[in-house]
Amino acid sequence: MKSRVTKNLFSIARSSSLITAAGIAAFNNAVTYAESPRNTPIVQAIQKAETSVVNIQGGKTITNSSATGQLSRQEVNGMGTGIIIDRRGYIVTNYHVVDEVAKIEVSLSDGTTAIAKLINYDPETDLALIKIPTKRDLPIISVGRSESLLRGETVIAIGNPFGYHNSVTVGIISALHRDIPVNGSQQYNDLIQTNADINPGNSGGPLVNIDGDVIGINVAVRVGAQGIGFAIPIDTALEVMADLVADHRESSHGLAFSKTAGDGVSESANNRLIVREYRGSDSSSSRDIKNGDRIDSVQGRPISNRLELELALLDVRSGQSIELGLDREGTQLTHSITMNATASRLENDVTKIAWEQLGVKLSAVPASSVAGVGDDYKGGLKINEIRPGSPAQRANLVPGDIIVGVMDWQTPKLDSLAWILSNSTFKTAGSSKYYLVRKRTRLTVAMTPETASTSSSSVSRSTAGRDLR
Repeated sequence: MKSRVTKNLFSIARSSSLITAAGIAAFNNAVTYAESPRNTPIVQAIQKAETSVVNIQGGKTITNSSATGQLSRQEVNGMGTGIIIDRRGYIVTNYHVVDEVAKIEVSLSDGTTAIAKLINYDPETDLALIKIPTKRDLPIISVGRSESLLRGETVIAIGNPFGYHNSVTVGIISALHRDIPVNGSQQYNDLIQTNADINPGNSGGPLVNIDGDVIGINVAVRVGAQGIGFAIPIDTALEVMADLVADHRESSHGLAFSKTAGDGVSESANNRLIVREYRGSDSSSSRDIKNGDRIDSVQGRPISNRLELELALLDVRSGQSIELGLDREGTQLTHSITMNATASRLENDVTKIAWEQLGVKLSAVPASSVAGVGDDYKGGLKINEIRPGSPAQRANLVPGDIIVGVMDWQTPKLDSLAWILSNSTFKTAGSSKYYLVRKRTRLTVAMTPETASTSSSSVSRSTAGRDLR
């Protein structure tokens, strides 16, 4: 009996020593691997980013025309890549990847599959927002900056080329600020050029830097050439995606932001949200939030760019209050604002008012429609029709003119104009300045709405409006 107990104790001790040795060996292997020359910065960058990259597949029907004019329909299978930008399953990709796709099939890096829904899109920049259902928090890509990229720095493309999931290619930034025509009706502006191989199926995937941060979204390749691919700069993509999220949301915060905080501000501060204007309905909040304040958090959640702000407010409804963490010249403050109704609920009203007071029918156009005129316009309102005898006609405006600002405010969307027309400063001004773009030329127009007691107008070429908010 004693011999059997001794033998069992010896077996337990030996098993324990083996387990301990195995644990030590695994730890040593991990340390050895981390210190191995094989574990290069490129390997580490890939490991950091790849879990937030998804593969996209789906079929669509296209119509072909023969030489005799006969039309035929053909089913084609498409493929692309996407990037997870929010733990709830929101993904950014190229619009052409999901355009007219009946069933958007998404595969995560761990092999999990789901069917995505197209949430919003911007054909001008070829970006789209899709969402997959998920019961767990998904890994989010780390976002870098594209404003300080260097030619020659190492970049990595991750994607789904020709259906080969989770493929990576490595190259450098070959050039910056490339404008690439796609066809007679579309052009990509201000792209990153890289020699990292980008093939069909890479569209919508990330171009990451050596730190594993996404600095571009792969979008196009030069047909017939080798080592010439292009990506949308991440700074541009962030703004577009923020707009897509904000348009999808059923409430509006009324905040407008500057790109930078002004002279003498560090780069890290410029990577924050600097308030340019607050257009809220709450007068006390309007007094509490000042131009130049930097927003550091929403509902206690730290944020570093506008997309993070819009995503944080995605489920907040109109009438609810949100808490903002502010930095005002180094002093930490907390203020609450009330969410307002979205622009879509105001569009009918502002369209009617613009027709009655100014004599114009308007539609919003993206920033690309007014690019290259010398100012950082966020978009504009294109005049589609002018009422005879209206202030707009007396000012010699014509269909096709784009209103980019009124007085000191930009007008990228109809809700911007709605806020201006209801603003007391505008109402008491009588004649106000309107800033226009006509065939890439800026004009300044003075008009008085028909509800005012007088009516006057004048037109002149101008570089005014440079400080439009």
